[in-house]
Amino acid sequence: MTMKKIISVLAMALLVIGAAQAQNQVRNMVIRQNDGQALRFNTANIEEVTFEEVAVPTTVEEAEAMLVGYWRVCFDFGSYDIEGLYMVITEDLTVYSVYKIANTVSDEDYADYAGKYLATDDDIVIVNSEDPTMATFSHWATFIKNLQENSFIEVDGYDESNYFIYERVEPFEYVIPDYGLMKNGLMKNGLMKK
Repeated sequence: MTMKKIISVLAMALLVIGAAQAQNQVRNMVIRQNDGQALRFNTANIEEVTFEEVAVPTTVEEAEAMLVGYWRVCFDFGSYDIEGLYMVITEDLTVYSVYKIANTVSDEDYADYAGKYLATDDDIVIVNSEDPTMATFSHWATFIKNLQENSFIEVDGYDESNYFIYERVEPFEYVIPDYGLMKNGLMKNGLMKK
């Protein structure tokens, strides 16, 4: 066998071995965060990677305006009676916890609210003047951090590893037992804002 044929056969063998190994490997994209955690994604499942600018508040006034609205917590309660948790923050920075009650409930206390959004536990949110991406609640033992235009994190004041991520959602009707039905509007001092 000539040297040319030997090199050709070796090259073919290496290509076959390389192709076989490539079929057994999975390529991951690894994103390392500044807290040391690494997120891994199988590149076969990624269609597109984009970067977007996210508005964050730089003043207390910007943060207060950004907080006003309807927010959904990204968490599965696994409860038969509660389908989701929301937070409504009004223009005067009053905070309502809003529970989406299931259509069929086992607890008779929720029977009148089946299929509705029930608001409870009003509080006031206070923006941190030194860091407007953070805020505290006047009564709750949790606080807001990483406030952005369409998301924030609610963190347990005693255990920061216990947190919830909130995302902005469209307005919805909700019931406050003392005031009745709020129709796609934000409350201000207990009255419907026109």
